[in-house]
Amino acid sequence: MKAIKYLSVLLVLVLFSACGEESTEDTVENKPTELKGYEELDLNPWGFEMAIMVPNAEENGEAQVTLTERGALEIVVGQAFGIEIMFGEGDIELLKMDLKDDLVFSSEIIKEEPNAIIYKQDIPDSGIKTQHHFFYKAQLGSNVYEVRDLIGGSYGSGMIESMLNAAKTLREVKAAKVAA
Repeated sequence: MKAIKYLSVLLVLVLFSACGEESTEDTVENKPTELKGYEELDLNPWGFEMAIMVPNAEENGEAQVTLTERGALEIVVGQAFGIEIMFGEGDIELLKMDLKDDLVFSSEIIKEEPNAIIYKQDIPDSGIKTQHHFFYKAQLGSNVYEVRDLIGGSYGSGMIESMLNAAKTLREVKAAKVAA
């Protein structure tokens, strides 16, 4: 009888602690990461069930969002923010091999994280300005997305760092159902 009481108390404690943890995770997961001077942009209108923080419209102008023919979503805000989001494998090791084997550019990895890389590229003795880039692998549910700066953009290292921080705010947001 004593063992049953102990088991009952233990079971109640486990249930209460499990409920508390679940509730905390929901709160953290549903709250967008805050970046000063940024606002959340819902990407559902372009077929991507997600949201991302972008520089606020009041100071930087409205976000220009384009769904390209190749399925990438390009987001441009002002002159200092330009990223693309697309389905992919997010293979950072493959990117690092490509950078190492590049016959035109000399590449240097500036910062490396488990799901992100910041690098710069030069063409030695050419007089061409150094290019800074980032690549971020985002896992949302069962989908993998690749986020990177726009190829045609010219961004400084500070801008690249800001865009990577914004990419890390990517979160899944289901489209609202409209009642018929």
